[in-house]
Amino acid sequence: MVQGYEENRYISAPEIAEHYNMNVRALMPALNQLTRAGILRSRVGGTTPGFIYAKDPKEISLHTILVVLEGEPHFECCKELIKELKCDTKRCEECGVFSLFHGVIDNVKNKFSTINITDNAKRLFDNA
Repeated sequence: MVQGYEENRYISAPEIAEHYNMNVRALMPALNQLTRAGILRSRVGGTTPGFIYAKDPKEISLHTILVVLEGEPHFECCKELIKELKCDTKRCEECGVFSLFHGVIDNVKNKFSTINITDNAKRLFDNA
């Protein structure tokens, strides 16, 4: 899709699905979510229906895409992560397990915020 943006060309859902070896029907909810969020533009009908980034993919981070598709990463309590944990801490901020996992989530969020779609596409293409 980055190449499509650079060529000002809409990419069809079947073409995207084929690239990722996916079923088009399984892919459409994600494409529609990204369109509703303003990440993608869609064009229906005509000679070239499909999807294109609404703005330069260099300005879109992986974190932005993940939040649109999955929501902001978080958890309420360490017991959500480790069901068998016997934690008597009344406030999560005082819990060592909560602090550890909260730190991991923050690190991943910060890292994904620094990677834009174009850089990620180039990295994937170079590793293919």
